[in-house]
Amino acid sequence: MNDLTTQVHGIYIDAPAEKVWAALTSSEYSNRYGYGGDIEMDLVPGGAFRHLTTDVMKKMGMGDVAVTGTVVEADPPNKLVLDWSAVWHDEPPSRLTYEIVEGPSGLTRVTLTHELPQSPQTAKDVAGNGDAENGGGGWPWDLSSLKTLLETGKPMTTAGA
Repeated sequence: MNDLTTQVHGIYIDAPAEKVWAALTSSEYSNRYGYGGDIEMDLVPGGAFRHLTTDVMKKMGMGDVAVTGTVVEADPPNKLVLDWSAVWHDEPPSRLTYEIVEGPSGLTRVTLTHELPQSPQTAKDVAGNGDAENGGGGWPWDLSSLKTLLETGKPMTTAGA
């Protein structure tokens, strides 16, 4: 098995950094890409973060909240750092960092770094080694879905899988 304790994923999105930031931090977008669900986030250091479940997730036996966390750093639209915990695993929080860099052409590079030294089960889930068609695509799938939404205005075909 590969060492999954630090995962780095990157993608270029043809959208301004401000729009990428809005997509990462607001329910207006979070319901339309990735796994869906509302986001509640107080964008100040120490602020609470919750990613709520969708009806589909609830039918799978999940409660009202999929992910909890704390905002470590919020520098709109450049950087967001969270202490992040998947509620389906009883593991310590991991560190999730989004770095957002817009180039002169308007193309934006998003680098997601997820540090999971004490969260091996979560690390497996988010690595993207699963079946994306059945909701196991992890961060690579989530970022692809974000890119599709921001560039086309439509959810990715498998969004909400």
